[in-house]
Amino acid sequence: MYIVIPIFSDGFLHPMHSHNSISLLYVKELGGESKMLTFNHMDQLSTDNFDFLTDAEILTPCAKTLYSLYPFRRVYDIDIFNWWLFNKPVDWNSNNDCIDIMNNRFFNLKNINTVIPIYKHVEKCNNIANYIEQIWKNKDKTNFNDYLLYNNEAILAYCSIERKGIKVSDDVCDIFDNRVKRHISQQKLFSNYFLKTTTGRPSNAFGSVNFAALDKIHRAAFIPEHDMFIEYDYDAYHLRLIADFINYKFPEGSVHEYLGSWYGVDYNESKAITFKILYGGISNEIANKVPFFKKVREFISLQWKLFNQQKYIQTYIYKRRIAVNNYNKMNANKVFNYLIQAHETEVNIKTIIELQRYLMNVKTNLVLSTYDGFLFDYATKDGEQVLFNIKKIMERNNHPVKLKQGLNYSEMS
Repeated sequence: MYIVIPIFSDGFLHPMHSHNSISLLYVKELGGESKMLTFNHMDQLSTDNFDFLTDAEILTPCAKTLYSLYPFRRVYDIDIFNWWLFNKPVDWNSNNDCIDIMNNRFFNLKNINTVIPIYKHVEKCNNIANYIEQIWKNKDKTNFNDYLLYNNEAILAYCSIERKGIKVSDDVCDIFDNRVKRHISQQKLFSNYFLKTTTGRPSNAFGSVNFAALDKIHRAAFIPEHDMFIEYDYDAYHLRLIADFINYKFPEGSVHEYLGSWYGVDYNESKAITFKILYGGISNEIANKVPFFKKVREFISLQWKLFNQQKYIQTYIYKRRIAVNNYNKMNANKVFNYLIQAHETEVNIKTIIELQRYLMNVKTNLVLSTYDGFLFDYATKDGEQVLFNIKKIMERNNHPVKLKQGLNYSEMS
């Protein structure tokens, strides 16, 4: 088993950026000696290779970064492992070493990692390797097979989207600002899904772009590489996921219109009322009036009881523990919210994997995943059947989707 830490020439560029390349590769046998493989660095001109790592078991700070170099077969993401155990990522830069200082001070200088002396990179990597060895000692304290499944599938899912990038318009720097210019690679920007959040729901930001919170103005900067964007959004996604938990059957049609009939209001007002109730607290009056919320309140009460009795609850698909020891000031509604958001993400991971398997043989690409929607760069040569098949995959759990199309991400109809 090896600890492997890739060092790219430019620490500020996305690993998939065409102007970024591997500079050094730190390799250390677990409990053994380390060595630094060189590929692009001023201190050493010889080029090493990493063929001996192809079938090895690898521990690394971030598997997505390592996979941008090569699709190694057995990689354990230590940041995810630490989060799986303690619900927090590792602070790899806690020592404020000279490499971090140089990168922050000279962030406009290209390929700065290729001029920082190799021995300084070795010092930093040795510190990171010590962190990794300490964290890995907790392997027997967790449901390791469940972690391993999540590790493999979550990374596969989100890495597969990141690799495609999203094409941008010529006026992207006017729409955002000039900071985005250095991150454009072959007329694309690359996203970066951060999986180790408190709720388990990924954030998605890189450079100066927050892909998870794009407003209508900034969405106009993204255009299809092929013929058009097609976006599929789940209808009332959270409510339908909750209905699965409590075994509640909504009638055909809009969930918000259905609940609005209980409140005596229209669609738009119903949506606002529902989420206020759902995340603000379900009163006795609402529970007695609306059968759905009566069952939801019973479910929340049960999860809160389990959380306090057994000191954790588990997510439904990957069995990740939301544990008492990893949170402060928890209450019944927080436990419920964390469980639902984690479940949404886990369902999405399975969906993304199924979509990518199908899309392997067509030109159409999945280029962005939001919480309840998926954006595709559609090639009309694939034919309309591709759109029906995508819809079928997304609706496999009986969660209906709505479809939009457009020539840029802002003007979808």
